[in-house]
Amino acid sequence: MMINRDVGKALVASLSLLLLGACKATLPVSEPVGRQIPQDTVDASNPRARLVLGGQRLVGEIALLDARLGTAGAWAKGEVSVQNLSNDRYTLEYQYAWEDSEGFAIGENRVWQRFVLGPRELRSFRSVASDPKAYRFTFTVRLPDDFFIHQEKYLDRK
Repeated sequence: MMINRDVGKALVASLSLLLLGACKATLPVSEPVGRQIPQDTVDASNPRARLVLGGQRLVGEIALLDARLGTAGAWAKGEVSVQNLSNDRYTLEYQYAWEDSEGFAIGENRVWQRFVLGPRELRSFRSVASDPKAYRFTFTVRLPDDFFIHQEKYLDRK
């Protein structure tokens, strides 16, 4: 009867370890629901300024540098430098989008401004917020032949 008791203890110990191991099993990590943005097109190193290259084709060709923030009276102002790293001439567009300290958009009427960068040229672009609540901004540079531009033109024709 001693042998049966030892076998029973071993069986209980084995089952206990098996159950404990199952409790520690790791579940697969699910991906976030939101859209993933490739990090080589977004620079968020400044907590109050996000710099966005509007496409993979610009990576390594155009650099967004030195985001600066200040004040102009009661309003926030921002400035960003854009540098052409290539020997090609680029026609680009930029846009400032201001947000308050809670992340809500300010000034929904945003306009894209077109500019040209010669080979190795460096230019700075400044914006003054339209609301004294403005706290941070997103500065985006894109190529004018962006899909969204063509999509808007197509929808306007309908």
